[in-house]
Amino acid sequence: MPLKVLLVDDDPIVREVLGAQLRTLGHEVVVAASTGAASEAAGATRFDVMLIDQRLDGEDGRAVMQHLRNIAGTRTARAIAISAELDAQQAEALIAAGFDATLEKPVDILRMRAVIAPDERVGALDDAAALAIWGSMDTVRTLRGMLRDELPMYRDLVEASVARRDETALRDVLHRMKSSAGFCGAMPLSRFIDATPRGDVDWANLLSRYDAACVELMPDLQASLAT
Repeated sequence: MPLKVLLVDDDPIVREVLGAQLRTLGHEVVVAASTGAASEAAGATRFDVMLIDQRLDGEDGRAVMQHLRNIAGTRTARAIAISAELDAQQAEALIAAGFDATLEKPVDILRMRAVIAPDERVGALDDAAALAIWGSMDTVRTLRGMLRDELPMYRDLVEASVARRDETALRDVLHRMKSSAGFCGAMPLSRFIDATPRGDVDWANLLSRYDAACVELMPDLQASLAT
């Protein structure tokens, strides 16, 4: 579900990068370079989440958060502290001060998604991961179409490796499959690959596990290609 996010940071590069990440994840973003600008935005709009830099032009991020808690638009927003210097002890202190979560800069987009919307359902396709690589949904859809067409070929290769108990051949197809799955954000295939350890292959169930991954993937894959 798209969220309304207030991003408060005095570094224009950080505002640009984090803002782009949040928009890629489907959220609406308002950026503010100062407490004053953040207060003005909170006075005009209700926000679901606020990301607050901990060194905002000499101000302490905890004080900024407490100030925004007194404004209607950010009174109930989840508060997330962002900082370039964030060890476990500092993160605990920020949570104790009233923040709901913390993010260390530079922020990985997948970590951003998990923290911004922790209850959000993740389907069989990870759009954020794919977009982080390619930057264009048109490119992602093209690659997903190629993956859909390759799935029967991958099945044949997996089946052949099972028939011969040939782990070298299996590793080769898993390597190829991992690249395709990663580029497309195809989570069931990635999980299938990660759950196939070297030297301890469950040959009896390998093909059925591959088929199950494809069954899980196909509805979301077809829906993505239809948009």
